[in-house]
Amino acid sequence: MIETVYTYTKTDEKIVEKLVGDDQVMINHVVLNNGEALPEHYSDSNVYLTIARGTLSTTFNDQEAHYYQGAIVNVPANTKMNIANTNDEPVEFFIVKAPHPRVYKEQ
Repeated sequence: MIETVYTYTKTDEKIVEKLVGDDQVMINHVVLNNGEALPEHYSDSNVYLTIARGTLSTTFNDQEAHYYQGAIVNVPANTKMNIANTNDEPVEFFIVKAPHPRVYKEQ
C-alpha cells in the first residue's frame, strides 16, 4: 500500500487530536461544543482552518469576530487567534499548518 491513512474520531464531544506531524504539514482535528474554545494563542506557521460542520467563531488580532461555515480560512503566521463555538450545534474543523511549525521556525 503506497498511501498512508490517517483516521480521526467521529464525535460530538470536545476533542483536540493530532493527526499528522510531518515536516511538510501538521494536521489537528477539533470538535467544540457551545461555549468551548481553544486558548488564545499566536499562529506558529501558516494556518488553514477547514470547517467541516457547524459555525466557527474567530477573532484574529484586534478584528471583530467572524463566523465561518463550510469554508477554509487562511491565517498568516504570527497572528493572534481566538477560536470558539458560540452556537448551539457542535463545530468540527481541521487545523492545517504548513509547513509544520518546527520547520517554519527554521526558515
